[in-house]
Amino acid sequence: MRTGQPRGKVRMSLSQSVRRKHAFLESYRQWANISYACEQSGVPRQNVYYWQEHDAEFAAQFKIASEAATERLEREAWRRAVEGSPYQRTSYYRGEPVGTDFKTEYSDNLMMLLLRARRPDLYRERVDVAVNQIVKTIAGVDPASVL
Repeated sequence: MRTGQPRGKVRMSLSQSVRRKHAFLESYRQWANISYACEQSGVPRQNVYYWQEHDAEFAAQFKIASEAATERLEREAWRRAVEGSPYQRTSYYRGEPVGTDFKTEYSDNLMMLLLRARRPDLYRERVDVAVNQIVKTIAGVDPASVL
């Protein structure tokens, strides 16, 4: 009976395996990082790759969790680019606080990345390369034979 564990390791029961897979997928969905999700759920990294290879249901759930994690990252990038990140800064004069500024910082870089992802034909970086072919004639050499 397969328990969803690589060979040579201590075997877990089927219910333990199901709980670990679920815990891993929830953590991965939240953090979008396999190593951190493994650490948080107590699952060795090699188990994740084994499960992806040998468990079609886990592989499908992993793909869904990966998509959800990516959407979460996109949502955060959008928030930072459009809504900004509020912060406060205290100004000092001769070591004494003289005021506090409340500001919102926006990310132009994230905005450009979002635009390039949505409309690459319009916002991609354009590189125009113009090549002029110059053929010099050397005495006794036919340029057509060289090209």
